[in-house]
Amino acid sequence: MDENQIHHAIEQAYQLIVEAHRNMTDIWRTHVLFTQQWWFGVGLSICPWLFWIGFRDKRATGQVLLSGFMMIIVSSWLDQLGIAMGLWHYHWEVIPFMPANFPWNFSLLPVTVMFLHQYKSGIHPLFKALLFGGFSAFVAEPVSQMADLYHPVHWKHTYSFPIYVGLYLLASSIAKRGVDCTDSSSVDK
Repeated sequence: MDENQIHHAIEQAYQLIVEAHRNMTDIWRTHVLFTQQWWFGVGLSICPWLFWIGFRDKRATGQVLLSGFMMIIVSSWLDQLGIAMGLWHYHWEVIPFMPANFPWNFSLLPVTVMFLHQYKSGIHPLFKALLFGGFSAFVAEPVSQMADLYHPVHWKHTYSFPIYVGLYLLASSIAKRGVDCTDSSSVDK
């Protein structure tokens, strides 16, 4: 295949993506917007952050936010990789131009991790990681599946557990080494 053929093949593939996105946006506008699941996704996107703003330890905000932003970046990348590989998919996008996993990756995961870093700093990070991994993989994922928000195709919840544990440990490590806004005793040791 010469360079022009490669460019043409790539353009055709992009046109399929554009067409698929148009179809998904039409479905969202006519069948998803303002449904019960849509409102649930809006709530899951906003409420955890409002809760965090109200109850965060203001002295450790920089360190904790750094770990939350890391969680957003890494979990979103891993999630998109799983979607692209056909391992799972989501329904009920809050906004059609954003992934349907937005409430999960941009709100629930980072806020949960930030609260775990912030409170009970005497508890070992590995214990918190196991708690976070267990809850996320064996409670949150099945509940999301039962609520018709998450659809594993070639994936089991047990596969998610070590990933969540690793994500928490990475976020904890970043929180400890992050921006020193205050006394480090307010973040996991």
